[in-house]
Amino acid sequence: MSATKGEQRPLLTPTKKNVWRQGGSTPTTKLGWLANTLLVIVGVDVVVMLSQIPQLSLVWFIETELPAWHYEQLPILLTIAKAIVLVIAVFSPYAVLLGLLVIMTILVVLANDAFTLDGMTQQEVEAQGVQTANLFNILPLMFSVLEGVLLIQAYWKQKRRAAELANSLLTQDLEASQSTSAAEAATSPSSEGNGISLVKMLMVLRPYFWPHGLNNRIRAMSTYCFLATSKVLNLYAPMFMASSTNALIAKDYTGALRAVTLYAASILACRVLDELKSVVYLKVKQTAYVEIATMTYEHLHSLSLDWHLKKKLGDVLRSMDRGVESANSVVSYMFLYLLPTILEAVVVMIIFATHFQLASLSFVAFLALVLYAYVTIMLTLWRKKFRQESTKHDNEYHDKATDALINFETIKYFTNERHEINSYSSSIQKYQSNSVAVQASLSVLNVSQSTVIQATSLACLALAIPHVIREDGRGVDIGGFIAISVYLNNLFSPLYFLGSLYNMMINAIVDMQKLSELLNVDPDIVDRPNAPKLSLDYEAHRNGITVEFQNVSFDYPDQVEGSGLKNVNFVIPAGTTTAIVGETGAGKTTVSRLLFRFYDTTKGHILINNQDVAAVTQQSLRKAIGIVPQDTVLFNQSVLYNIQYGNMESSFDQVVEAAKKAKIYDFIMQLPLKWDTMVGERGLKLSGGEKQRVAIARTLLKNPPFVILDEATSALDTVTESEIQQALTRLQTNRTMLVIAHRLSTIRHASQIIVLGKGSVLESGTHDNLMKANGKYASMWKAQLESQKEMDDRADKED
Repeated sequence: MSATKGEQRPLLTPTKKNVWRQGGSTPTTKLGWLANTLLVIVGVDVVVMLSQIPQLSLVWFIETELPAWHYEQLPILLTIAKAIVLVIAVFSPYAVLLGLLVIMTILVVLANDAFTLDGMTQQEVEAQGVQTANLFNILPLMFSVLEGVLLIQAYWKQKRRAAELANSLLTQDLEASQSTSAAEAATSPSSEGNGISLVKMLMVLRPYFWPHGLNNRIRAMSTYCFLATSKVLNLYAPMFMASSTNALIAKDYTGALRAVTLYAASILACRVLDELKSVVYLKVKQTAYVEIATMTYEHLHSLSLDWHLKKKLGDVLRSMDRGVESANSVVSYMFLYLLPTILEAVVVMIIFATHFQLASLSFVAFLALVLYAYVTIMLTLWRKKFRQESTKHDNEYHDKATDALINFETIKYFTNERHEINSYSSSIQKYQSNSVAVQASLSVLNVSQSTVIQATSLACLALAIPHVIREDGRGVDIGGFIAISVYLNNLFSPLYFLGSLYNMMINAIVDMQKLSELLNVDPDIVDRPNAPKLSLDYEAHRNGITVEFQNVSFDYPDQVEGSGLKNVNFVIPAGTTTAIVGETGAGKTTVSRLLFRFYDTTKGHILINNQDVAAVTQQSLRKAIGIVPQDTVLFNQSVLYNIQYGNMESSFDQVVEAAKKAKIYDFIMQLPLKWDTMVGERGLKLSGGEKQRVAIARTLLKNPPFVILDEATSALDTVTESEIQQALTRLQTNRTMLVIAHRLSTIRHASQIIVLGKGSVLESGTHDNLMKANGKYASMWKAQLESQKEMDDRADKED
């Protein structure tokens, strides 16, 4: 909070010492609590582990047996205590994770006891108690590994956030010296949303899960069925391998062959179903992609002119394109790959705990998956800097080669071939060095993943070995032991590309967030509920329409007050021509934007045939108005397309007629491809006069009762202007015209001339009346005459 007026705000130097001493519930403070808590718990774990080793316990020193609870109950009491300490210390994702691990540990061990002790003799119960104790003896070690990893991550995050907090404190000190209004403006929330929630993501992705149309819904449901069936077969396949192994041990070769055949058929069916899922879902993805892209594009067109003027076109298109692409990635990788894989892993752990009655395997597998995911993600993020450096140097040496070969002649002039060769060699050497680092870091990732996988397999199989068939026939048979091995392999194989998948998912979610923010922008200009269309009778199309400004005031958003219009009143009678003149910034273009309702007035009303433009639909209003702008922007399409754009339902004969009236027809006929000639981006292949004629032709084709000429001839030479004026004369027939003029000579015959200055009407009347009044208009007229005379005199001297 900024200090109140007159209050001296103590400066806080944002050093690391000050930051680490900050109180409250800042992220840095929470991470500090977490790091300290984990450090204490790791220390306790080490002490308890040492106490479980007979040589280091009191038994070794005092030849007296300690109570049984020292070995059997202490670990579980420690586990419960750790859960309570963590949850109380700080409520964070780390605490939740460890809390869940603790709860799962207790439950699976108790479940293991319940499954195993049922029906046992006293001797077997005692043996089982030893095994349970052994399991608890390794729990502190497992927790210590996980806690150590979390401790390291918490330390680095704390260190980074401390630096961020220091920067934020420094920024706050600088902002404290600014005015209160500036501070409020700087801290005001964005109107475009603050991120993406799961609900918003699912709403955007709805076409992927439940598309429109019966056929696509059948395809989607078939995809889910194929996916579920594939996972079920993949889960059941190791059981066939177990049956095969047991049959071989029993020398039942027919049964073994049958089981192997079923195993191979299950694996093949899984692959076929996976491919069927991809093929069947492809049409759903394509339809959803089109729907989301179209929805986004339609939303962009619903936003106001003010929003578009403030945004960079490249950023908007990039957010739209990447956001739509990211929707595909999120569905394909998260919901159709990663989520089913996680569910499959959960089912495997349930099978370990129930079918094989080895809850300890479930716990070890769970810890291993968490560790595998953590190691993979952390190493992938670590490798990212090497890939970025490699890409940078790759671009650098290619740019150097391109630049040198483009400037080949210059290099020869100054005999700098050796310099360029050395520079190129140095750049490519840096690239190769970084490529080695990239490959080495990949090897580190692969070795780390393999280490986790093999260590997990070793631990799980070692835990399973004591349970393999004993003399009493209880436990896990040889086939079950083989099935456990297959399950472990299937558990990790889908996660080999978890690092790349993580990167793709992070980028996709960021792009989805930007798309969601874009879709959350509310249009500034919307039709009123049940708004009627602008009603135009036959006379309006025959003689034009009446336009009236009633005490209209308007200020542009986020601009200084007075940048628009102030209490503007005028009437444009039907079938007449009214001109608006004024200096730059007087508000001339604002009048045309308000007429098209690109903005709503701050005060007052704009009436067309006594109908408020704010009360009718935007589409019907804009259909009644045509415009020939000063800078005509054409689409990068054919001449025919750009003229027909005025009325997409017009016939070719109507297009030809409009082109003739606009005096562009003869020019088109001289072009090599005639009507199919491409005009280039923004119409750059055409001259200014030719673009203006195209604009006039498409306005004629639109045939509106009211036309705005926004300085349509200001940038043209005298000859071209004369030809355009002839075309405009045809455009004015039986229409109401509003001419926004720069050259006053072009509007001297207008029915009325309105002079604007700083957003207000200074004077109005005919040319003769305004000249007699000797006001602003007269001074502008004289200034233009003098300027024209000076230009003519200069031209005569040059001749």
